[in-house]
Formats: sequence, C-alpha cells, structure tokens
Amino acid sequence: MIKCRWLLAAAVGLSLTGCLKIPDEMLLSDSHRPIAADCFYPSLAHSRPLPSEFTLLSWNIYKQQGDWRAELAPWAEDVELLALQEATGKASLHAWLAQRNYRWEQVAAFSWRDVPAGVMTAAQASATQVCGQRIIEPISRIPKSQLFSRYHLEGADEQLLVVNLHGVNFSLSGRSYRAQLERIADYMADYSGPVIVAGDFNSWNARRVTILQQWAEAARLQEVGLEADHRSRVFGYPLDRVYYRGLRLQQASSMTSSASDHGPIVATFSAGSE
Repeated sequence: MIKCRWLLAAAVGLSLTGCLKIPDEMLLSDSHRPIAADCFYPSLAHSRPLPSEFTLLSWNIYKQQGDWRAELAPWAEDVELLALQEATGKASLHAWLAQRNYRWEQVAAFSWRDVPAGVMTAAQASATQVCGQRIIEPISRIPKSQLFSRYHLEGADEQLLVVNLHGVNFSLSGRSYRAQLERIADYMADYSGPVIVAGDFNSWNARRVTILQQWAEAARLQEVGLEADHRSRVFGYPLDRVYYRGLRLQQASSMTSSASDHGPIVATFSAGSE
C-alpha cells in the first residue's frame, strides 16, 4: 500500500502542475484525425478480417518506459491482435506498429506533456467500429480507459468484439470498480457475437475478484486458463486477465517481463463455440 500511496501522490502532483490534461479528442487512430465523439467507424466498405484462428497478446506496456521493443518483437511474431494498456502515443510505437502492418486505435484517457496515454488496440485487420470510454478514478480523478473494437472474423457469422480495459485502481469500496465493469456489460448486453475482454483489471484483492467473478458469470464470459502463469500479482492476486465467449480457446500462457511491471498474456482462439 506504500507504493499505492506514492503513486497517488505523484498523480495528484502531476495534475496540479498542469502537465496532465484531459484532451477534448478521446479517440485516436492511425487512419483518422483525433475524434471527440465516443464512437467512429474506421472502415466499413473494405475491412480486412481477422483469420479464423488468431492470437491475442494483452500487455500493460508501462508507458514504454523499459526496453519494450526487445520483448514485444519476438512475442508478437505470430500475433494478429494486440491489447495494450498504459500505451503512450509516441512516434516510436506508431512506427513499430506500422512496420508490422498493425492498424491501431487508442483512447486518450489523459495526456502528459501533450503525449496521450491510455489503452490501445492494434490488429492486422481493419476495425469496423471503435468506441471509447473514460472512467474517472474516484480518488485521484485521473481517468482510466476502455476501448470497444469490432472486427470481421473469418468463419464467424458475426463480428468479433474486443474490449480492452485498464481497471480502476484507487477505489476502496469497490463501487467504482463494479461500475466500470457494468459499463462493459451494458455495451455487450445486446451483442450475440464472439467477445474477448482483456486487460489490466487491477484485481488486487478478494473483493475485486468476487466482483469480477459475478460480472463474468452474468455476462456469460469464461476466463482464459493459462498453461504457464507468470502474471504480476499484488497480495497474491493476478492483475491481468482475459475473458471470452463464442470462441474456442486453443492455448494460452503468460510471460515475465523486465520492460514492464506486468507480464503479457498470449492466447490463441479460433472461430466457433466450445
């Protein structure tokens, strides 16, 4: 908890200095100007689909402060879908994605010294719809973010919905944490197609894990089981998770990282229900 208090004090300090701002434009993309609206449609007519079997990598990239390239490059060799948390909109990351034919969208949860930060979803496919949300931390008042992206998926009758989130951290009662998950449930309520929900859930105590389990059951989501589990833990609870429905899970594991305080989860799925 000492680390949490230090991080909270630092965040409030940055906000007060004016280095941290909430930009009017929330949705960023490699194919479109920054957008203030909650949703937009990057590609309607000529959207490239994901293959019927694809691999997802979900990773809190720690604002690219470490040597992220050395780790991400081999991990992403056979990965069609990236869900990154704590991504910053720097030219180095944009260039890395472009070299590997990833199309990307990002929620600008906030900007620090005019550099946007928030969740980013990148795919070797074209999203047909992208929606973003900011969730205000109840104590620090600094937003977290979540991103809803839809892709055509070969072999599936309906599009794949990918939800990428960074969970509320500084919420002692759990009320704001539950409210964030309920916003995801509301978005998925009338969606019958395949779904993946991935990210840094900040699930660091028993109360949060119980809330997560109740939410997943109500949303008919199954948590990905890991063959090798090296996820970051706080008080013994893993922070990073992947949930899914309407897909077949082929394999999944997690790795350790020296570039971030989180290790990534890599999971391979195929079209069709288990």
